[in-house]
Amino acid sequence: MFGISGFGRKPRRFEYKPRHWDPEAEEREARRRMILGEDYAEGEYRPGMYIREKRLLRMQERERQRVQRNKRNVIRTVIFLGFVVGVLYLMFTYFGKAF
Repeated sequence: MFGISGFGRKPRRFEYKPRHWDPEAEEREARRRMILGEDYAEGEYRPGMYIREKRLLRMQERERQRVQRNKRNVIRTVIFLGFVVGVLYLMFTYFGKAF
């Protein structure tokens, strides 16, 4: 019964929260806020920002291509149905008289 004794028991959590204060980073942050205003984070680089933007652009391009394909398919279907109706009309007008 080596591994069964602790069955169902949750593991202990590690509750250590490190405290770190970097006065230089805090001064840089204060200067940025003073120069650029409170909304400076909008133009700042965020990790993964370019990857997310490229993914969004790819998704938009795929959606645009999908919409174009759907439009082409509808146009092809309408043309094909018009052709079929025209052929049936001609068939019944010319060959209908023979019967």
